[in-house]
Amino acid sequence: MGNQYTVSQNPIFSGSTLRAQPTAWLLLLIPAIAQLLVHILTNGRFGIFRDEYYYLACAGRPAWGYVDQPPLSIWLLSVWKSVFGDSVHSIRVLPALCGSGLIVLTGATAARLGGGRWAQLLAALAAAIGAAGLVICGFYSMNCYDLLFWLGAYYILIRIARTGDGKYWLWMGIVLGLGLFNKIGLLVFGLTLVIGLLVTRHRRHFADRYLYLGGLIAIVFLIPYALWNAANDWAALEFIKNAKAGKIASFSPIEFLSENMLEANPVTLPLWIGGLAWLFLARRARRYLLVALMFVATFVILIVQKSKPYYFAASFPVLMAAGGVAWEQWTNGRRWKWVRWALCIILIAGGVVLSPMAVPLLSPEDTVAYGRRMGIVPAAQEVGHTSALPQYFSDRLGWENLARVVSEAYRDLPAGERERCFVLGLNYGHAGSLEYWSRKYELPPVYCMHNNYWLWGPPPGNSEIIIVIRGGRKNLEKLFDEVIEAGVAESPYAMESHMTVWICRGLRRPIKDIWKKNKSYG
Repeated sequence: MGNQYTVSQNPIFSGSTLRAQPTAWLLLLIPAIAQLLVHILTNGRFGIFRDEYYYLACAGRPAWGYVDQPPLSIWLLSVWKSVFGDSVHSIRVLPALCGSGLIVLTGATAARLGGGRWAQLLAALAAAIGAAGLVICGFYSMNCYDLLFWLGAYYILIRIARTGDGKYWLWMGIVLGLGLFNKIGLLVFGLTLVIGLLVTRHRRHFADRYLYLGGLIAIVFLIPYALWNAANDWAALEFIKNAKAGKIASFSPIEFLSENMLEANPVTLPLWIGGLAWLFLARRARRYLLVALMFVATFVILIVQKSKPYYFAASFPVLMAAGGVAWEQWTNGRRWKWVRWALCIILIAGGVVLSPMAVPLLSPEDTVAYGRRMGIVPAAQEVGHTSALPQYFSDRLGWENLARVVSEAYRDLPAGERERCFVLGLNYGHAGSLEYWSRKYELPPVYCMHNNYWLWGPPPGNSEIIIVIRGGRKNLEKLFDEVIEAGVAESPYAMESHMTVWICRGLRRPIKDIWKKNKSYG
């Protein structure tokens, strides 16, 4: 039956574990509000991100799943935009709030580990200045919620490790279930959790029925998404396979770790390394050894999976919380109190230095120059990224210009042809941005064979006149009787800095046949 042991009944660990401390909510709100203001004041610069256009398109077509993600973040966006609109300022309020929530939760995790006000402040500052959190929470995506679900799961795990109360596994199941309904990458947390339990003395929880009930709860949340995939030829599995094969840039373990050190902000290194060491070595942290083991296991799994470096970003806040506790303990003597102030100053200064590379404080030109001067330009995380700007900036540029060029080409067509015309984008950035900007520019219907747009096609009719975005002339001439270059959308700092717009007539094969053979998941 369920294992109901408590701390006092657990003979494996000594009673030297630090007592949980009250959370200093008002103190934690200072960095949380500061970061929120930074996002609110800058989130209209550079424009909407490529993926945001796609998420908005998905939000206009609610479903139980999408090719590249479960539906939770899309549903939330759908509700939000129906109330507050879909301007760039509106849709970025939610990720900004996630960033502030992550800061507060990191401090609260430090309190749960036994950290006082200094530990909580150090942890919160480290979470606030991390480039990953600043970048990920600077535009709308599933990833801003993913950060919270990972840390929320760690928070509950720490409580379980402290108290031994198996009933908290039910809360773990709810958090993991919601997290999986947002992004299936949280399965890695579940796998490392099993590893951590097996190799530590917390393995006794395998005799607790609440552990299995929590797992069942998490699985229930995934059932609708699994059924959607089954009805759509397991689209998510095909997407993951293709992304690993041809989209995600390859990183060695050293490169992967180096990129994460940059994304976590290099000045936070003493915090999270100190936290990792404290979890592994400190007698008063023995209950939480599985957290350190899970961090290491996550690193290994993501390397083996050929994941993007930022996928590992969600593992750092719990170490920052542990690091805050460690440094508070190590500087407990009166003559060492100055170290705490020094760490705070270093963290704040490091945040100021790195912030122009994480949020759009400067112009594109000045951002490139600043990054080169400081030597902190992030590595490209996708194949084909050639812009001098980091992708999370460059992919916000050029989209309205594309809509303007396509609209001019469309309006130049004879009236009879305009009625029989549609646009074919190479990727969901083309399609999503043109859908969005059709409110301002005169544009025909938009289609695309990339990810969920493939499921929303093919276009009806005979497709006599098609405006094609990008694509080489030679390849297009194999498909059409006539191919005319209508214009070029140029944006020097955009990820797609040169997008040719073609007018194509006389498609030689039925569009339905082309659609079936050119599905692009990845």
